[in-house]
Amino acid sequence: MSVKSTILSSVTALTLSAVPMLAGDLTIYSAHGDDVYGPLVEAFEAKHPDINVEVIVGDTGALYQRVQAESANPAADVQWGGAIQSYETFADLYQAYDSPEASALRISDPNGKWFPFSLFSQPLLVNTDLVDEGDYPTSVRDVLDPKWADLGGVVLADPNHSGTGHSIVSGLASGLGWEFMTDVIKTVRATQGSSPMFESVRDGEAALGWVNEDLGAKWEAEGLPVKMIYAPDGVTIQVDGLAIIKGAPNAADAQTFVDFIISQEGQSIATEVVVRRSIRDDVTPPGGLPALGDLKLFPAEEPRDVIKAKFTEILESN
Repeated sequence: MSVKSTILSSVTALTLSAVPMLAGDLTIYSAHGDDVYGPLVEAFEAKHPDINVEVIVGDTGALYQRVQAESANPAADVQWGGAIQSYETFADLYQAYDSPEASALRISDPNGKWFPFSLFSQPLLVNTDLVDEGDYPTSVRDVLDPKWADLGGVVLADPNHSGTGHSIVSGLASGLGWEFMTDVIKTVRATQGSSPMFESVRDGEAALGWVNEDLGAKWEAEGLPVKMIYAPDGVTIQVDGLAIIKGAPNAADAQTFVDFIISQEGQSIATEVVVRRSIRDDVTPPGGLPALGDLKLFPAEEPRDVIKAKFTEILESN
């Protein structure tokens, strides 16, 4: 696999010279880790050996800031990862594209600025070394039980840094109300991104949090001390997206990449290897996950800027 990957921190995200770009390469800003982008980029490069891919990884908020800062002279071609609501908010940063694969998608942007990549729910995640089975949460409202402070605490990704955090906070607020969500925010330990939230529970630094179900399923299969809980009173759900950056230096290759990611071939890799639910009807869902029809689903409704402001206000008033 020839893909080059660079980790982009929130600080270097705004330093335009922090990561050198190689002329002629397809450069992707990704909020995904290697477990998500790796198999797909590897397959893409095998199919298109003349296109070299460089992936620069950062948290969702930092990547949007970087694309904005570079808008007069874009250094990347594709942004990949983050909820589609955020792509709609920043639609002026992206180039419309009429992909031949778009007609097969369950969800689409009528303006062609963004494309869905995958669909996934975000159940609760408990650390089974810290939490006995009898203490597992049976509802999302159980997050407010005082027992979690003694067991290791609850973590939640700050939506100022995480698209996943936005989906969880906005979804739960829309489904269960802001009074409940305010109590949650005052109770949890906020993490600077989604990966720290996931990994805090996995590593036993916290007893309870939320997780993208594809990652939780992989960790369960690997025998790690975690257990996903699909709460009957509500599970948040996110449609993850990608878009071609306006003025992309390698726009033709960016279009080829988008076509591959949303194609039946790309989506089959996303379901079979990455364990993400497909946004195409002609791709079989991954095994082992509950049917979405059996879950009470809460999608994000309020825009990210609104959620960020409310989250920060509540956190700072605590």
